[in-house]
Amino acid sequence: MYQRVVYKIIIIAASLFCAQVAAQTKTQTYAWEDEKYPRERLIDMERMIVDVSFDAPLSLVKGQVTHYFKPLRKSVDSIFFDAPEITIKNVFLNGKKARYNTTTAGVTIYCEPALKWETNDSVRIHYEAHPKKGIYFIGWNDKNNVSRKQIWTQGQGVDNRYWIPMWDDLNDKMITETIVRFDSKYKVLSNGTKVLERMNKDGTKTWHYKMTKPHASYLLMLGIGEYEIKEAKSKSGVPLRMYYYPDHANRVDLIYKHTADIMNFFESEIGVPYPWETYAQIPVQDFMYGAMENTTATVFGDFFCPDQRSFNDRNYVAVNAHEMAHQWFGDMVTARCEPHHWLQESFATYYNMMAEREIFGQDHFDWSRRNSQNSALDADSKDWYPVASSKGGSPRHYPKGAIVLNTLKYVTGREEYNKAIKHYLLKHGYKNVESNDLLVAFEETLGLSLGWFWEQWLYKSGEPNYLVDFTEQIIDNGKNKHRFTVRQIQELNDYTSLFKMPVVFEVHYTDGTSQTTKVIIEHNFQEVVFEQQSGKTVDYVLFDPNAQIPKKIEFIKGVDMLLSQAQKAAHMIDRYDAWVALRNTPIDKKRSALIKQYQVEKFHALKAEILAQLLYDNSPSSLEIVRASFTDKSTDLKKALIAKMHTITANFKTDYEKLLVDSSYDVVASALEKLCTDFPQDAPRYLQLTKGVIGVRARNVELKWIEMSLVQLGTQELFNQLVNYTSVSYEFQTRVAAMGILKKFNYFDAYLMDHCFDAMFNPNNRLSGPAIEALKYFKNQYTYRQMIEDRMNELSADENKSAIIKRNLF
Repeated sequence: MYQRVVYKIIIIAASLFCAQVAAQTKTQTYAWEDEKYPRERLIDMERMIVDVSFDAPLSLVKGQVTHYFKPLRKSVDSIFFDAPEITIKNVFLNGKKARYNTTTAGVTIYCEPALKWETNDSVRIHYEAHPKKGIYFIGWNDKNNVSRKQIWTQGQGVDNRYWIPMWDDLNDKMITETIVRFDSKYKVLSNGTKVLERMNKDGTKTWHYKMTKPHASYLLMLGIGEYEIKEAKSKSGVPLRMYYYPDHANRVDLIYKHTADIMNFFESEIGVPYPWETYAQIPVQDFMYGAMENTTATVFGDFFCPDQRSFNDRNYVAVNAHEMAHQWFGDMVTARCEPHHWLQESFATYYNMMAEREIFGQDHFDWSRRNSQNSALDADSKDWYPVASSKGGSPRHYPKGAIVLNTLKYVTGREEYNKAIKHYLLKHGYKNVESNDLLVAFEETLGLSLGWFWEQWLYKSGEPNYLVDFTEQIIDNGKNKHRFTVRQIQELNDYTSLFKMPVVFEVHYTDGTSQTTKVIIEHNFQEVVFEQQSGKTVDYVLFDPNAQIPKKIEFIKGVDMLLSQAQKAAHMIDRYDAWVALRNTPIDKKRSALIKQYQVEKFHALKAEILAQLLYDNSPSSLEIVRASFTDKSTDLKKALIAKMHTITANFKTDYEKLLVDSSYDVVASALEKLCTDFPQDAPRYLQLTKGVIGVRARNVELKWIEMSLVQLGTQELFNQLVNYTSVSYEFQTRVAAMGILKKFNYFDAYLMDHCFDAMFNPNNRLSGPAIEALKYFKNQYTYRQMIEDRMNELSADENKSAIIKRNLF
């Protein structure tokens, strides 16, 4: 009895103690991460030699790959290489034929006897493949012989495994060599230095490229096509090889404008020399992304090949800088696994923003930061994933991570930031990294403990939401003072908390003087007090001038203070924010200030905001400003004018018509649509004026011309032309645009059906997605349903096509 009583007392006491400990224990909660750890491996890859030839019309790869490696385990009795649906012909382990087994995922090679660690071993695999991903054969099935003929690769994320049996993951690096035999009329580019280009007796050529330092497998590339090459060098002597289409000889300087300047800037700003032997760039048709930073050899979509007129619509400068920055951030140092992917994309995005600042100015940089912040805020409104997460998605890995790095520089200082980044790169060069490695770099170089910054900006989600108020005069201990109050009003939960940030406060007086202080804001409520300077009147005040901190903010100011800020603040962003806050102010109270400021402002976004507030004001001075904007040098401003002028008034019809001969193709296409819609009686004249103008991206002017012509008179010839543009003869953006117009006019025939099915099976989802939607749209109509279902049944004889059809059309 005694023993039982004691036992119960002990259990109760222990339970109470555990409950108290649990109540006192602090916990940290993070979003769940499926890919927190890298994939396990048995061997350490050191070198890979890829030797390939192609039967391009059949999309066939014939290859031999040799892997050199060291075992990581005491005993390794089998090795797995990723090789989905690759046909393995034979395998040799250390020069001797080896037993192997294939699955849909790859090939397992049996080591008999087992390999031991600290030895040097090799595997040679002979194979063939009809890859679904990784390598793409463009134009070889174009019966009209209109399309460019190319072969190019895209290895990221893990797609090189579809054409090379390999260890295809982030967490191992190797030195690569690429040997290619192909038709001598084409040029071949791969990673590293070209060590051989030799004619063969059969009319083919052999190209041999070789790297000297290791890189991740997804960065191996090939680019094959008809090209010319422009060569240059950076200040430090880095060879720059710029590939271009022979028919683009008059564009090459525009395509690669600022390339050497960007390289020079990066070497200076980063403080680490370009980490490879050479740098090449090559445009390709139908690329599914913007570009890809393959080591020493960037591939980019040929939609970034502007002519003189389209350069200001869209050019390659930003993407050029982004991919070049990756040569340090992503190629030289590579994320070990997906949660650390931001270490590549955020850095490349931030450094391309800085390179653009060198070229286009501070206002351009600040506007890029604002757009990045807006993208981040939108993503954070939808879920709670952080930047350092495989689930963070593009808005966090690219723009949010970029502005977080800018904020980190704001917190530490530019020189301090650069010193830490240089140390990080040199310490981890040609290796894998994790987010903590960057944190340690700041500690090792500066002695800073920035764990709090990592926690709130990288490992947790959200951003601060500040409610700010300003009182011009309070009495404190008999003295007149100014007071800011700051509240953090963001939702607090397991994934976001109060933010700790140094914030700058400014008070500006009417005599042009000012007071400034920087205060750590970290609580849910804080006051910041300035002593009032005798005899001075406050003109305007700023919280976080130039918007250095990503945030939401509510700070209500009076009209007079906002007008002063809009005209006097030093930074474009602060002036812009003031005008945005004045949107609902009656025009009579701001007209003169708007007009005066429009005439002195230079940056398009700020001028566009002012223009929008004057657009429907009928005063002669406002009408004069709007009219002048039609002939402004800024393409971006004219685009904003078109977007904001919902209906063309009689006052501006003549001005609008001048846009039909604008230097910008985008402006011409938009103006044509709006004029034909608002003034259909004059459409024949507008169409005659723009007839024969093609445009660049997706033949944008020509397709808009066809669309507007169909509104006037839907001739069969025009429909046939559109159907032709949906075929394999044309690049994917033209095909998609043509499909969209045909859907709009509900036109469908057997040729369009075949072109849509061809596009549906294309691995580029920017083409296959719209094609699937078009087929669904027409299949839902009784008139076309049987026709489409019959073709579905015919195509389903192919197992792969059958799976795609079932997944998307049933």
